[in-house]
Amino acid sequence: MNAGQTHGEDEDLSDSELKRRAKAGVFVVSTRGLVILLLGFAGNVVVARLLDPHDFGLVAIGMSFVLFAGLVSDGGLGAGLIRRKEPPSADELGALSALQLGGTLAMTAIAAAVAVPLGRVGWVTAVMVASMPFVALQFPGRILLERALLYRRLVAVEMSQVLCFQGWAIGTVVAGFGVWGLATATVVRALTGAVVMAFVCPAGLVRPLPAFGLIKPLIGFGLRFQAVNATWLLRDQTLNLCIAAVGGVTQLGLWALAKRLMEMPYLILQSLWRVSFPTMSRLSADETHTRRLVQEAVDITSVGMGFVLTTLAGSAPGLVPGLFGTQWRDAAMVVPGACLGLAVGGAVSVATQGYLYAIGDVQAVLRASLLQAVTWFAVTLPLLAPLGVASVGLGWFASAVVEATVLGRATTRRLPVSLFRPLLAPVLIGVGSSALGWAVAARGGGTLWSGIAGGGCSAVLFAVGMTVANRRLVRQTYGFAAGSVRAALSRPRREGEQ
Repeated sequence: MNAGQTHGEDEDLSDSELKRRAKAGVFVVSTRGLVILLLGFAGNVVVARLLDPHDFGLVAIGMSFVLFAGLVSDGGLGAGLIRRKEPPSADELGALSALQLGGTLAMTAIAAAVAVPLGRVGWVTAVMVASMPFVALQFPGRILLERALLYRRLVAVEMSQVLCFQGWAIGTVVAGFGVWGLATATVVRALTGAVVMAFVCPAGLVRPLPAFGLIKPLIGFGLRFQAVNATWLLRDQTLNLCIAAVGGVTQLGLWALAKRLMEMPYLILQSLWRVSFPTMSRLSADETHTRRLVQEAVDITSVGMGFVLTTLAGSAPGLVPGLFGTQWRDAAMVVPGACLGLAVGGAVSVATQGYLYAIGDVQAVLRASLLQAVTWFAVTLPLLAPLGVASVGLGWFASAVVEATVLGRATTRRLPVSLFRPLLAPVLIGVGSSALGWAVAARGGGTLWSGIAGGGCSAVLFAVGMTVANRRLVRQTYGFAAGSVRAALSRPRREGEQ
């Protein structure tokens, strides 16, 4: 790349092409998440039969440090380049690459030095942290592809990483390398991502350029953006510790399983969150288009996610013990509150969070995240002793209402949109439908088949109820889902676009 050159993939997009790429991104990213989840589960089943819990604990410790290193090295600077109207120059990308590569190399050196007195756990962690420089090399390409909403290419990178990770991990563990197979698989995954990114991104691997003055204007936004991610990470870890301290390890185990069960609807929301930020960044200067997109986002998400969450909540009394065993039955008590929380908070955050990031109001998102975390703890911990793990679901719901309120107020001060009225029908119908489905699943004996019956009952009741209440919105939601599939399967309109 030449100095200062911008990138042809990052040209202004027509409204129709922007919508096509955004719709394709939703389907591609959500499908990618499901496939990765299934591959990860299958890989864990194989590896878990060959390793003991102590080995998994060592890897978990190492992964915690990898997450922290990624949080620090990113610094949110990439988000600043994604939201900006002007495409990043080669020099800016080189400066970003130099900063992140230098930071991750320093962390790798520190991890290696600390590993000497710590022994095996230290060396496993050091090997896993050594993957971060290869991750840093991918950041410029990720920024360019995110800006252009070219998610097929990003998914190609991510899927290649997962396949190589699982293949290396399973092969080395079977060969007798034990925990070192998992640790080195982390490095192989990052190296694979860097190599594939060099092929799928027109810019290739950007040469690091130590010119930090070029990215200095991005630091303020980047730090605030990363503070939001840090808040989420700290919230999750602290919540786990508090549940274990107040309710015991058994309650923590029930919550851990329930949280894994909620990953399926969360994957859909993650795809919407991920696509909404670059899409809103493209439209933030056009208030008419932005207002329409925000309104459509909350309308469609409330119905689409309402269907998924209602089905899950109605099936929980049979699905949980039927799949995992009767000893996990109490984990189902988390699901209703968690689903209700995602129904409210998810719909509003999908519609507003990307918009607020796009206009630079990170403070509102950070404020919402902090208040959400405080509310979750304030509701959950006092109720944990009398109600058990169900209190975590109630805390999730209460915190989601607080988060949605803060995000909604910050958005409606700028855009004339209705964020909460569209939630009324899906939430009320969803609560009634899931309650009836729950009764069917529970009275059926709490088996897998009764869970399927309860979930099916909830799904049918929700679909019928929403069709009666607002047929136009149901058609709009179905049209968006079908359009996402068509857009993902369609051929790119110009060579090299996806």
